[in-house]
Amino acid sequence: MELPTLDFSKFQSDSESERTELAGAIVDSFSKHGSVRLVNHGVPDQVVYDLFDWSERFFKLPLEEKMKIANERNPDPQRGWSYVGAEKTSKLNKDDLNGSTPDDLLDEKEHFDCSLPTDTDFPTKWPNEGDIPGFRDFMEKCIGILQNVGLQVLEAMEVGLALPPGLFVDRCTPPVHELRVCYYPPITKERMDEGKTRRTWPHSDFGMITLLFQDGAGGLEVEDRKHPGTYIPVVRGSPTEMVILISDTLEQLTNNVFRAGLHQVVVPVDMQKLQSGTLPERYSTTFFVKAGRHTSAGPLPQFVGPERPAVYKDITALQLHRHRVGKLYPAVHGEGNGFLEHDP
Repeated sequence: MELPTLDFSKFQSDSESERTELAGAIVDSFSKHGSVRLVNHGVPDQVVYDLFDWSERFFKLPLEEKMKIANERNPDPQRGWSYVGAEKTSKLNKDDLNGSTPDDLLDEKEHFDCSLPTDTDFPTKWPNEGDIPGFRDFMEKCIGILQNVGLQVLEAMEVGLALPPGLFVDRCTPPVHELRVCYYPPITKERMDEGKTRRTWPHSDFGMITLLFQDGAGGLEVEDRKHPGTYIPVVRGSPTEMVILISDTLEQLTNNVFRAGLHQVVVPVDMQKLQSGTLPERYSTTFFVKAGRHTSAGPLPQFVGPERPAVYKDITALQLHRHRVGKLYPAVHGEGNGFLEHDP
């Protein structure tokens, strides 16, 4: 089984029938898989290539320079650089409500998070301009480009579900979206096979949707919902292909009509049967389309009824975010889990 690959230019065309057909196909894939692959999505090819180039330059900065902009380990939106092993994505398994996941499961990646300059509540920690000239300008430009595409995907979902225009899109103001670049260092197959380390453990993201680009190293997988606990490899079809994942806020807004896309990064398909070897370094970029922080992340009226009672509390998107990030850093406590059925 493979994720569908859809041509998003059809939604950007003047043909109403093409727009409606593409919107329906996106909704269908999200319903079945929590994810979809898009080509001709509107992000210029050169921008995607440049994203990987700038990522490589950033992660090759001296350690002491990256440490100057280290992300603070708290439940707030992450800003700046996080070292290899800083996160514990194994703690983001939403089925693990009693916290029984072992503490010794490690993530083998480092990453950098940034947002727009208008996000003054949680400003980005940028590297010194003299150390990597042009990095900040490019990343902020990318946020603007990716924001436009992300909102168009949400608009397509509104069309595909015959919802009022703006029902999802209008909840993404003011813009507090986040751009993350990730680096996965080389790691031996033997270490991965020990079972204590993955590049990323199964988890879902926190916002509305996630836009993802990956290099050719492989290893990304999404859950096969026909067979829970098993995963579908997402092998990159082209260098500029975009993967879209449903995230937690949209799951709550739709009262589980759309379930967040569970995904992980493991041993690539072409290495899984090998007894030994070294996984090559890997780069990826994720753009988190976020709801406004004070926007309710509780179920929308369109998704609640006698046969589908509300499952989630009326908490804000920021409260949901802080709860989820608090699990990444076990020493830090979040703010309520948002589930009605699990209230004390």
